[in-house]
Amino acid sequence: MEIIQSKEAFRVVGNKLEFDCVKGVVRYKSSVYFGKWQDRWHPPLSLSELYDVKLVETDVRGPEVQPSWTVASKQSCYIKTPSLFDYACAPDLERRILHEVMTCEILRKHPHPNVASYRGCLETGGRVSGLCFKKYVSTLADKVNPQHLNKSAFLLSGRPLVEDAMKAQLDGVLGGIQHLHSLGLVHNDITPANIMLEEDGTWVIIDFDSCRYVGEVLRDTGTKRTYGWHDPDVTVSSEKNDLDAFFELRTWLFGSSADEFLFR
Repeated sequence: MEIIQSKEAFRVVGNKLEFDCVKGVVRYKSSVYFGKWQDRWHPPLSLSELYDVKLVETDVRGPEVQPSWTVASKQSCYIKTPSLFDYACAPDLERRILHEVMTCEILRKHPHPNVASYRGCLETGGRVSGLCFKKYVSTLADKVNPQHLNKSAFLLSGRPLVEDAMKAQLDGVLGGIQHLHSLGLVHNDITPANIMLEEDGTWVIIDFDSCRYVGEVLRDTGTKRTYGWHDPDVTVSSEKNDLDAFFELRTWLFGSSADEFLFR
C-alpha cells in the first residue's frame, strides 16, 4: 500500500485545537482509497489499519462546459484541479466547481491588476477538469513566512523578510478587495496563502472557491474559510468579512502587538 497524500485533522475543543486523526489517500493495487488512522507518528502499512475506508472515484466529475464559458489550453498557465481529498470528501464537488467557474467568468469580464487573471476552464470530455490562471511567482505566505509560523510566532520572529515597501503592495490588495465588492462579490478567505506575487512584485488575490455574493448564507453554500483568519460566528457573506481579514493581514505584516489581532 502506498500513501499518496495525508494530512492531520484537528477539532475545536473549547477554545483550543486538538488532534483528531490523520486523513489519507492511499493506493492499493490498482485502486485509490480514502481512509483515516489515529497514529500520527507511525503511518499504516496495510489497508486493514485504516477506518472509514472508501473507494475514490477519480474520473472527471466537473460540471458540463457551457457555451458561454471561456475554454483555455494547458499552455503557459497554472491549472487549478481538485485534489484527491476533494474527490474523496466533497460530494458537492460539481456544484463547487460550477460556482467558482461562474465567479471567474465575472472576473474575466471585469479584470483588476490585483485580482488573479482567469484564462478559462480546461475541458475534458465536455466537462470542466480544471481552471486556468496566469502563473505567479509565489504566495505571500511563502515569501515572508517560509517557516510557516503561526500568527503570534511570526510577529515575535521580527519578520525579517517583511519590507516597508510592501505597504504599497498591501494597498493594492485593498484595491482588489474593493473591486470584488463593486461587483457584489465577497472573497471570504483573504489570507497570506491566498495572495500571490507577480514577477514585478505586484500582489494578487487568488482562490475564489469561497467567493460569494453579498448576503449569501455561508453555511448553506459550504464555504471554506481558513482557521484563524475569520470570525467563525459570522455566517453571512459581507464586505466586512474581507475588510476584517485585510486588517488582520496588515497586523500580521506590520503590527506591533499580538493584542491587535482580531482572530485568535
